[in-house]
Amino acid sequence: MAKNVPIKETHELPSLGKIYGDNFPSTVTLRAMTTLDEKTRLAGNGGLISIANLIQNCVVEPKDLKVVDLKLSDFQYLMYKLRTITYGEDYKVSYVCPNCGQTQEITVNLDKLDVIELPEDFTEPFDIGPLPISGDIIQARLLSVSDYDNISRESKRILQKMPSYEGNPEFILTYRYKIVSINNDINIPSKIQQYVEELHARDLRYFDSKYSEFENFGLDLDLTHNCSNCGEDFRYRLPVTSEFFRPTY
Repeated sequence: MAKNVPIKETHELPSLGKIYGDNFPSTVTLRAMTTLDEKTRLAGNGGLISIANLIQNCVVEPKDLKVVDLKLSDFQYLMYKLRTITYGEDYKVSYVCPNCGQTQEITVNLDKLDVIELPEDFTEPFDIGPLPISGDIIQARLLSVSDYDNISRESKRILQKMPSYEGNPEFILTYRYKIVSINNDINIPSKIQQYVEELHARDLRYFDSKYSEFENFGLDLDLTHNCSNCGEDFRYRLPVTSEFFRPTY
């Protein structure tokens, strides 16, 4: 066994755990990645489940936590915290200033990212509507890591069975997973899918806009940088690049 014990840190989930039901812990303790963890990560495909398995390996407490059951915002939060305790808070990214076209090398302190907590009165499923055209009220829920994995798997099955399928099946499938019922009545997945396919585009845009407000918790990755060339501020969204789990020194 290595002499240096892996670093451990305890972090409070942005959701405080209350989105998952009673007695769910609000904090998660992670240990830093080891060489074996890095080997496992490199053997994966880099998808959500691959990263979820990596985080799972590094969870110290609670021992019965299933990372794949976490909502995406909590999952993303733990991913950033695992990166920080393993490789440090400094994260290098490059962006092109939209004002002058100059490439900017930016070092972001991941420990200083703002965290937006889930509102105290949040409940799930939540209502969206009435929609502007149909007047319907949709009951919806936030998606977990396993939901996105199921969407991806089902999409691949559809494309295998129907090679001539137009577009990306994930587009409609994602709504089918987000929507629990319509007007507290329609709650069968096949009927929900048909409803979404026939939904007025304005109603769909309204749903997207309101849904994004409910999922707006977790790390705030929309940042501002002052361009060293032209002196103007510009907004950018923090990406996950090769520097995230393989930083250069």
